[in-house]
Amino acid sequence: MTCLRTGPRARWAVLPTAVTLLALGIPGQALAHGGGEGQASVLAGPLAWGFLLFGLAVIAGVAIILFTGQRKPEPVTPERFHAGKGIGGYVAKMRLFSRNARLYMVHVVGMDVIHGTWMVLFNLYLLELGFPIAFIGLRILLASITRALFAVPAGLISDRLGRKLSFILGDGGGAVMSLIAISTGNPALLLATGALSGVFSAIHGVAEPAFMAENSADYERVHLFSVAEGTRTAAAIIGSVLAGLVPLLLAGTGPDATIQTYRLVAYAGIGGWFASLIPALMLEQTALPSAPVTGLRDLFANVTHPDRIWRLTAPEVVLAFGAGFVLPLLNVFFHQGLGSLEVEIGVTFAAGQAFLVGAAFLAPLLAQRLGKVRSVVLTRLAAVPFLVLLAFSPNVGSALGSVLTVAGLAHIARITLMNMAGPIRAAFAMELLDPGERGTQVGVQMALAGAVSGLGSFLGSRLMDTGNYQAPFMVMAAFLTVSALLFWRFFAGQEREMALDTAQVSAAD
Repeated sequence: MTCLRTGPRARWAVLPTAVTLLALGIPGQALAHGGGEGQASVLAGPLAWGFLLFGLAVIAGVAIILFTGQRKPEPVTPERFHAGKGIGGYVAKMRLFSRNARLYMVHVVGMDVIHGTWMVLFNLYLLELGFPIAFIGLRILLASITRALFAVPAGLISDRLGRKLSFILGDGGGAVMSLIAISTGNPALLLATGALSGVFSAIHGVAEPAFMAENSADYERVHLFSVAEGTRTAAAIIGSVLAGLVPLLLAGTGPDATIQTYRLVAYAGIGGWFASLIPALMLEQTALPSAPVTGLRDLFANVTHPDRIWRLTAPEVVLAFGAGFVLPLLNVFFHQGLGSLEVEIGVTFAAGQAFLVGAAFLAPLLAQRLGKVRSVVLTRLAAVPFLVLLAFSPNVGSALGSVLTVAGLAHIARITLMNMAGPIRAAFAMELLDPGERGTQVGVQMALAGAVSGLGSFLGSRLMDTGNYQAPFMVMAAFLTVSALLFWRFFAGQEREMALDTAQVSAAD
């Protein structure tokens, strides 16, 4: 078994941790000094406005790069793509993206504002309606079950019918389900919309990475995945900030005032989701495989590397089960476990997403320095101590005089490190598989990971409902460690083999 090496190259893996701790100290301290119970922290509002401007600036900057300037008409080659160095070279590479990729960037901006809003508010909306945490876990479980059941068929549909229809159907249906869910307090309808949202989420989730892979060459794929991830995270920052700011600005009295405010914020985000269908309609349809799906026996007809699909899927399934205990319920932990207000949760989540934007744009440099496999493993392992710190943040924070500071810093470091290599891992998976099996692999992974994640969320919600907020984090930390070690065990030598194969092909040409 290949050993995980350390040295000058490996030291780059600790840089995100150091940068996170240094830069988030001031916001964390600002959040720590509230005016009393039920009163927002003194600088929570100004920080929220600052993160809002940050998200807008990132999206504006990406738009200027992608949609201004002259693209050179010469064919793009790996040599030409890698010729540019530094910031100027990075910008030049972005300007080489295809028209479909550019339209996709516009699409994800409209789609992911509501993601940030929903992540902060929807569980709080259910709590405000009077539902227990266990009900939230049940709704997540139902959505995960339907997403899992439909994931593999959605992958085959995406492979056979193309990505454009999958985008429109998945996003449009998901927006409708969200609109109904935020407009009702009926438990049966809330559970039904949760279940149906899992179906539409499966359709969209399968098509997204396969579409991006089809619109990029091997040499540019990490950049395309990273820019898309950074852009969509910037949109989520805007949604998270709005979810915190609007309740602060429109705070009212009465039993329904908070519920109506939550709905107002969600309606705005869902409107952007519907608007994101316009650039999706403008996408050019890619060529369709000629072989139709005629039954279950054709489900894996295009799979030529079943061992690779298994090895790519297993670590993500392990991670999904552990993450399910915590991540879908993170706003519940901050609100119920730590007593944070909406604006404080919004700022904390936005801060984490802001660092995730920078991490996504730096991911190609990390992959170039460490390699794709080592980048995934080291960043995930580095996130484990911060999960443990987050679990014990009430104890540590009380000893240091600021619970929210400790919890906020731990959350920001965790989300940055754990997700930094996400685009790298996705690009590596697409490179490892043939085009005809990419959607199938994503579907298999979504089915298994979705099912176990929902089970984890249900179990985590039962623990939190009893007041036990530490155990879910410890479970997630353990499974995150196992998933990282599995990924290393499966792929430590694979990247080297792929590089040799590429070199041999280039020499033959």
